[in-house]
Amino acid sequence: MITLDAGKPEDLARAAELLAGGDIIAIPTETVYGLAADATNLPAIRKVFEAKQRPIGHPLIVHVSEPDHIRRWAKAVPDIAWRLVEKYWPGPLTLLLPKAEGVSDFITGGQPGIAVRMPSHRVAREVIKRLGRDVVAPSANPYSRISPTSASHVIRGMAGRISAVLDGGECTVGIESTILDLTGDVPAIARPGLVSRQELEDFLGMGLADHAPASIAVPGNVKHHYQPVTPTIGVAAPRSAQALPELTRQPGRTGVIWWQTPPPEDRTAEAIQLGDTPETYARMLYTALHTMDQANLTRIIVELPPETDAWLAIHDRLNRACTELVG
Repeated sequence: MITLDAGKPEDLARAAELLAGGDIIAIPTETVYGLAADATNLPAIRKVFEAKQRPIGHPLIVHVSEPDHIRRWAKAVPDIAWRLVEKYWPGPLTLLLPKAEGVSDFITGGQPGIAVRMPSHRVAREVIKRLGRDVVAPSANPYSRISPTSASHVIRGMAGRISAVLDGGECTVGIESTILDLTGDVPAIARPGLVSRQELEDFLGMGLADHAPASIAVPGNVKHHYQPVTPTIGVAAPRSAQALPELTRQPGRTGVIWWQTPPPEDRTAEAIQLGDTPETYARMLYTALHTMDQANLTRIIVELPPETDAWLAIHDRLNRACTELVG
């Protein structure tokens, strides 16, 4: 795998050339690094599944460089979708719409909907523009493992599996986009992200459905996902003061990711404090998990943030990342 510098025009051109030739490369977005392939090239898309060891049938998100490209993928784009595009694109909101005729089931996982978003990262949009075609871009990591938020994370996880990583620095959002399902009568959040339900309801002036239909499969919604190799224990904040001393007494090396309750220093091999807002916590979360997973620990303990709607996306990721929850 070669490392390309997103600050060099010649490297941006090389990234687009690799994609045009059917290669797969990792590109930065504001959420996480994505494993990009030409969305019109099915053999290239197959390489994405092979490189990630991702089960066939899991849908992919199409990333576009211009809002109007949504017409290439969706059979119908309702007025509500255009309102959301005008407000939130480019940005971490993915829209799930009825797919257009001819869109491959390989992209949609056999589902009737197509997920589309326009990333706000300048480098991602520039590469797509230079390619002249849209890309699929699931997270650039082995299936079910921690999503990458830096080029170094990609290199550790995908070396020998992909052609290149385009280094555009650290991701500024840090967790995957909100997916809003617009295929039914009432919009529903199919995957939570930092664009929250309350924010969407306030903007749209309407309530969202409580749950997306159970038949809808979307990226990142399997039960075990975003997981470190190291066993990871989530501890509810009200239990932290009691549970942390007990858990850190266990044999072996313990790492603690905390935001409110400092862990016992004499029994903690590694400790990382995360931010006290959903935005700062999200930006740091995957980096902290990667750091812990490289520290030769016996276990990782994560102090869970508050149980409020504002933290829903963080809880979603941690519930899938943790092998055990202490509540």
